[in-house]
Amino acid sequence: MGEWSKSIGEKGERIIKFIFEDILIYNSLQENISIDCIKGEKHKDSSAKNNRKSHGLDGFISSKSPVEDNTLDIGVISSKYTADEYPKYPSTLFKSHIKDLAITLECFNNSSLKNKTNFLFTDISKTEVFGILVWLSNTSTIDYDLSSKVSNIQIDNDLIFDKIILLDNCKVNFLYESIFKTNELFGIENIDFVYHNTGLNFTAIQENSFGKTFPLNYLYSDIIALRVINKSSIELRIFINDDFSEDQFSQILNFAKSFDHLNTINKIILFYKSYDYLLNENQVKELLVNFPIYSLNENLVIKKFPSDFRN
Repeated sequence: MGEWSKSIGEKGERIIKFIFEDILIYNSLQENISIDCIKGEKHKDSSAKNNRKSHGLDGFISSKSPVEDNTLDIGVISSKYTADEYPKYPSTLFKSHIKDLAITLECFNNSSLKNKTNFLFTDISKTEVFGILVWLSNTSTIDYDLSSKVSNIQIDNDLIFDKIILLDNCKVNFLYESIFKTNELFGIENIDFVYHNTGLNFTAIQENSFGKTFPLNYLYSDIIALRVINKSSIELRIFINDDFSEDQFSQILNFAKSFDHLNTINKIILFYKSYDYLLNENQVKELLVNFPIYSLNENLVIKKFPSDFRN
């Protein structure tokens, strides 16, 4: 049993590296770090005799935010990998995982590691700390949406944290199919993340509206926009973690136009979880009356992802 648990833990560690280094392209991932517990009695396990002395961080990343000027983003990662399916009723275990990460964040915010990380960066006036709960199942389907099943769960009021993001099978598979597959196809050197105007990143947008840093805020989003150099052409590839709908399509095109600050994009390619040109093409053409700069299948292409030989 001990060896089996160790194997599961090691696979969880490999997947954490894959997500943050190979998909999101962080070069600063640190693993298996320990920080002091400053509230040993409060944070000790209910079955423990002695006060808690430390917290383990499965992963740790940091970078300047490209969506908020003078802000440092820090990610404290907790890996909960299971060889089994997600629980049918996940609330109890989810709340336990959240509590484990939340008490780690409480001590992290007063840790020497946070202070040391702040000093590594210049022109920083604010630090945002993200708790990132990576709860993945080896047995459930790759697109299993756990988030929707825990979105209304009430978290204990005495937990102290600012932000915790859940990465489940569905979210990680979306990041894999969008970012990783694009990097495989065109090469990392030809891919950039596109940064929208948040109203808080005036300096960053003026300097460059795209770059190699993945904003941690984008982990909340079901839309990923990538700037791709495809030979002599520049493409904006937008992946939507949803099915095609007429209402959303118009919003996405307005969204895409806002990204093209310098009118340098040659082609926009939209990727939906479901799109069938036989069923949807006439709907698209009706809506394009309001977008005269786009011509379907020329400078605007719509596809399904993952790909399907029938589409």
